[in-house]
Formats: sequence, C-alpha cells, structure tokens
Amino acid sequence: MNTDRSGCPDPGKAGRARAVSTAAVAGIAAGCALALAALPEANAQPGATYPVKPVTLVLPFAPGGTIDIQGRLLASGLSARLGQPFMPRNMPGATGAIATEYVARSAPDGYTLLFGSSAQTTSVPMVDKVNYRLEDLAPVSASGRGAMILAIHSQVPAKTLKEFVDHARSMPGKLNFGSPGEGSVGHLVAALFVARAGLNMVHVPYKGGGPAMVDLLGGQIPMLFGNSGEVMANAKSDRIRIIAVSTAQRMRQLPNIPTVAELLPGFEMTAWQGTLAPARTPRAIIDTLSTAIQALSKEPAVIERLEQFGVESTTTTPEQMAAIIRAEQPVYAEAVKAAGLGR
Repeated sequence: MNTDRSGCPDPGKAGRARAVSTAAVAGIAAGCALALAALPEANAQPGATYPVKPVTLVLPFAPGGTIDIQGRLLASGLSARLGQPFMPRNMPGATGAIATEYVARSAPDGYTLLFGSSAQTTSVPMVDKVNYRLEDLAPVSASGRGAMILAIHSQVPAKTLKEFVDHARSMPGKLNFGSPGEGSVGHLVAALFVARAGLNMVHVPYKGGGPAMVDLLGGQIPMLFGNSGEVMANAKSDRIRIIAVSTAQRMRQLPNIPTVAELLPGFEMTAWQGTLAPARTPRAIIDTLSTAIQALSKEPAVIERLEQFGVESTTTTPEQMAAIIRAEQPVYAEAVKAAGLGR
C-alpha cells in the first residue's frame, strides 16, 4: 500500500495481487495466528490513575455505519465510567487500514485506541499489503459480534435457501451477487458460500454496503450478504427476502430464518467488533479499559441498542479476544482463496 506524506496509506493507490496459492493463504493465516499469540506484559506503570486526559477512539469507517454507531456508543459509555472524554474520530479509507496503521504507530500510552472489526486484523492483511503488523496491536476487548445476512430480491423465484441454491445451480454464470466492496467481509462470506454450495456466480463490488443494498432493493442484483445492521433496517421491505444468516445458531431477532449451516453443515462466518490498542501499552491500562468495556457491554440499554442492529453484545478479556481472532484465521483464509484474492 502506498503512503502519502503523513505516512498514512493512500487507498487510491492500493493494489491487490491475484491468484493466491493455497500454500500462500495458509502461510498468511499461520502468520496472523502467531502474531496474536502474545499479549502485552504487565508493566510497572500504574493503571489506577488512567486516564488523566481525553482519549481518542479511532473509527476506521465513515460516519453512519454499524462500526461508527457502536464506536460512539462505546465512547459515550467509557467517558461516563472512566471520567475522561473518549472522543470518536472517523478515519475511513482502505477498508480500515489507514486507521489501523495510525493507531499501530501511536504512542502506547492508552490515549489512542482503535474500535474496529475482523476486517482490520484478518481479512485486509490477507488481501492487501498493509503498513502494520498484527503484533503492532494489542487486543483489549471484543464487545460485539454480528452476523452477515443473506438476502435476495423478492422477484427471485426462491423462498428458501435450498430453493435459491437450486435456482442458482440451474443458471451457472448467469446470476450475480453484490458486496460492499472487493475483499470486504460481505464479499468473503458470499465467496465462501458460493464455493461451498458449488455455485457459479459473478461478483459485483460496490463502494459500501449502502449502495449495494440500494441495488438489491431495486432488483439490479439478486443476492447480497449484508451486515446485520443494514439488512435489518430493510427487513420489513417487500422488495427483499431474507433467507439465511451466517452464524452457527439462528439469530434471536430472526428466529424463523435458518442458518447457512442448516443446508451446508459447518458453515459459519461472522465478524467481531472490538477495541485494540498499540502494542506495548502497559498491561494495567489494557486491564482498566477491558474491565470497563466488559461492564458496559452487560448494561441492558447497550444490549438492547446493539440488538437493534443485529449485533450480539459480548464480553471478553484481552486473551479471549486474541483467541477469537486466531480462530477466525483459517475460515477467512479459505474465503480469501474462494474469492480469488490474496497477496
């Protein structure tokens, strides 16, 4: 990824290599897993007085999306709990790589944090060359986990997942599917689904989930794996039909919608949302933040707010968050290969 004078990557010049080999993808996944094996060690600096000044919470996407909404909710809650302002700062570009590099290069003092998702630690480093390493980041706490929801246009002659798969198999190469962008989580989930279902479909990338949803609603694309927030907002529309979710269990908000795994056993691909700090941040500060985030994630008002966007509120320690990231590496590696991406 190229950089501008500030040292931040220029998303307009980011390139992608194609036709990654199985061995290369496996190597990427193994490297990612090893990179997250170590968490910051305990440090002599005390965390009891942290924070003593405002904290910047960097959000890797533009305002209005699911990450932005969750990040601002977190910032407000942490401000109230820890007694200093936690100030959201949107820094979009390169699927979050710009924001992630900025945080990775920041002082490890707890005053610059990243609220991101699986994309920044897993899918983006597998697809693009980025100017940060996973060992440059320290997991703090995952506070949300969201499904990708499979929706089709209402004019598609299918009412169930199986009927859609049968329909797509009868039209090899003639149906397309949309995504929020090449290499996005939505693209990778769809590519993995298409591969495991034995389908031949054409990918149509958009510049974000919003434009992709607009075209699904308009019938320009027949299928979309959208994030839970964007799809749930249109769940009552008679122009789309929700037929499956990517989680291992059915969503509480959509109890009558089956999982993909009910047709394709073993299929599960979700995205977490959570907080990371620069590596070498004192462990006492990491623990202060993690404890506060875990308490906030258990508040009924927060749980209810996240559920409105189809996000499950979660509580994890730094070690548990690192384990979640390690566990998703092989699945994302398979999806990257299925999408024909990689480096």
